[in-house]
Amino acid sequence: MPMSIPDDLHHAIMQAAAPIVAAERPAFLEAMAVELIKHPEIGEGLVHRCAADLQRRFTVEARHETAPPRLLGKRLNV
Repeated sequence: MPMSIPDDLHHAIMQAAAPIVAAERPAFLEAMAVELIKHPEIGEGLVHRCAADLQRRFTVEARHETAPPRLLGKRLNV
C-alpha cells in the first residue's frame, strides 16, 4: 500500500538516501518505508532515527574527491 508523506519528510528521506550506493538505494528506500509504516504518526524525528539506523546497514559511497576538505575551524584567507 503506498504511503503519503509531506514534502518536507520526503525531502529528508531522499537526503538520507543520497549517500547510499546507487545500486542499494531502492532497497534502502524500501526498508525506510517498512520502518515508517509501523508507526501511526510519522514526523521528522522518526524519519531521522530510522534513517540513521538504516544507513549503518547499507553501503555508503566514498566522499567525492573534489569535495572541499573540512577545515576544522580554520579560516582561509582568500
